[in-house]
Amino acid sequence: MKKLVMIAVTLSTLAGCTTQADRMAKCEAQGISRDTCYLAEQNRTAAVNAAAEKQALENATAAVQHAQEARIHDPLREASFSANGLNATLSNGFFSATVNGKKATVKRLNANFYEIHGNGFVISISLDENGITDASWNKAKGREHGLLQVTQK
Repeated sequence: MKKLVMIAVTLSTLAGCTTQADRMAKCEAQGISRDTCYLAEQNRTAAVNAAAEKQALENATAAVQHAQEARIHDPLREASFSANGLNATLSNGFFSATVNGKKATVKRLNANFYEIHGNGFVISISLDENGITDASWNKAKGREHGLLQVTQK
């Protein structure tokens, strides 16, 4: 039964198809000049091609947008920071950190800025959609400060 229905659908779909020669013959049979029929056929072909091109561009745009939405991006991956006498690590989606080997606390100030407090240091981290952009350190007491070298894993 399924085969019969499939054949009927295919035949009904193909019944509406005509060739360029059939369309030209019908046009000329109506008393329209061959040149005018040819021009009308060329316009029809151009319209079909333009519609197909437009649909292809829309499909490509949709595919790119879907790929961008589906891309999993994690700027909060594991990172290590180093400077003179200071070594820090950050891991587990920015939930755990160490400063000079001792456990430290991570404070999220906003989506693009974090601070690590521990072992007498405050480490400031800024990030964008690609990961960590800058990191600096300050002593919790005093005015000592500097930039950190960042290594993301």
